[in-house]
Amino acid sequence: MHAPRSTAAVLLLLGLASTWLGCAGLVEGLRSHAPADGTESAARLAPGVYDVERTDLLLVDPSRPEPSHAGFAGASSRTLRVSVWSPVGAEGARPLILYSHGFSGNRTEMLFLLEHLASHGYAVAALDFPRTHGAAPGGPDFLDLHHQPGDVRFVLDTLLAKSARELGVAIDEDRIGLAGLSYGGLTTTLLAFHPTEREPRARAAVSIAGPTQMLGARFFAEEGPPFLMVAGTEDAIVPHDRNAAGLRGKLPAAALVSLEAGTHLGFVEFARVWLRFHRSPDSLACGGIREQLEEVSTGEDPGDAFGPLGGPEQGIDGDAWDPPCSSASDDALAMRPQRQQYLTALAVRAFFDSRFLPSASDREAAEAYLRTRMADELDDASYDGPG
Repeated sequence: MHAPRSTAAVLLLLGLASTWLGCAGLVEGLRSHAPADGTESAARLAPGVYDVERTDLLLVDPSRPEPSHAGFAGASSRTLRVSVWSPVGAEGARPLILYSHGFSGNRTEMLFLLEHLASHGYAVAALDFPRTHGAAPGGPDFLDLHHQPGDVRFVLDTLLAKSARELGVAIDEDRIGLAGLSYGGLTTTLLAFHPTEREPRARAAVSIAGPTQMLGARFFAEEGPPFLMVAGTEDAIVPHDRNAAGLRGKLPAAALVSLEAGTHLGFVEFARVWLRFHRSPDSLACGGIREQLEEVSTGEDPGDAFGPLGGPEQGIDGDAWDPPCSSASDDALAMRPQRQQYLTALAVRAFFDSRFLPSASDREAAEAYLRTRMADELDDASYDGPG
């Protein structure tokens, strides 16, 4: 499937343009969506002991160019805006989580998650990809996917070369994690498993609503880091049944946390305010996405985003990716975004804690929470993973 380059921009604009303010929806939107007091989930969701400090960096990679696109002439280097959230006063080297944003997104699109991790002692870095962030000159370019693993690798190399004084935190090179949303989730998956783009320093990886439909079992044949997928069952952009639900059949070692009635837009920070009363946030975007797909089908082919990454020999089949929103329903009652983001923060931190906490007993407790306790306490979250 060849997706339009402006799809996610349309998605965002439509998402911001409409809300649903029915009486029942208003009551539902205003009630607390946090786990019940006294539960382990409530304790884990609380902010950590550290205040969080943000450091902004402007990094330039002179070794790789930015391609021309839609009136943008291109550039001889790739410029990346990066933010690092660090736990103030944390002693010793800290694990680093590198976050990749979705198409037409930016490095703060899941700020709630990044700050939550930092408050619990993680160093967290997020970048704006030069060609797919929402304000990219010429508009976000869907075809730049194959350059994004190199962007993340360049940021990692640069951060590891910087001092704790420059970043506000010391980084433990043996505790590197990756996370990403949607197109950034796919970028994370490439960094975890692609035969040539794989990042061997990564010790754990999380894809949040990232596409996997075009990735076969052969793609996952090489051993990668422990891998978690978090996905909503009512996601109309990256449908759960065609992506997340089939992951463990291709990668049995993976873990999957499914959020009942969760949507694609429900993961994004702005949805807390702008979409909190809407029955089905993704439906706001799907009309525009379908219109854009029709324009592409009758116009010039924009190219293949997956082709530069390989073909069947790498376990990649771009033709297997169905168009977004092909089965979207306006009738589905979505999980409220605030609830969805709470559950995401719980699952993601528990996964990284299970890999990166210094104490073996604390790692085991985080693993037990992710595998069993979370679903026991929260009936809209389920876990599927290796025994």
